[in-house]
Amino acid sequence: MSEREDRERLNKLGDRLSAIHQEEAEKEQAYQATRASSSSVGIGMRIGIELIAATLAGVALGWFIDQKLGTKPIFMLAFSVLGFTAGVMDVLRIIKGLDSAVGYGRAVRDKKAEEDAAKGFRDDDED
Repeated sequence: MSEREDRERLNKLGDRLSAIHQEEAEKEQAYQATRASSSSVGIGMRIGIELIAATLAGVALGWFIDQKLGTKPIFMLAFSVLGFTAGVMDVLRIIKGLDSAVGYGRAVRDKKAEEDAAKGFRDDDED
């Protein structure tokens, strides 16, 4: 084989490798786009379910108390409002990203630490 044939073969190989790398990059990009949209759908479903579940739990608890005490829908109405409020607080916690850690206080501290790190916060204290 001559040097010219070797160069042509190497150029063809380089072109094929570039095409394969480009194809893999496009596949990865499509996968990331699909993953992001499915994650958003999952969060949306979770928000809806938690809001409905908290409200229904409040209604059920109020209805149970009304049945035991023989009262009319006063407790059911009060607990439905409390359940809805708890659901809204859960939704806000999910939206802010504070639901990932165990315990609300820990989640707030972790979120604040992430924000400080993103801003370039420096702790010069020698703890």
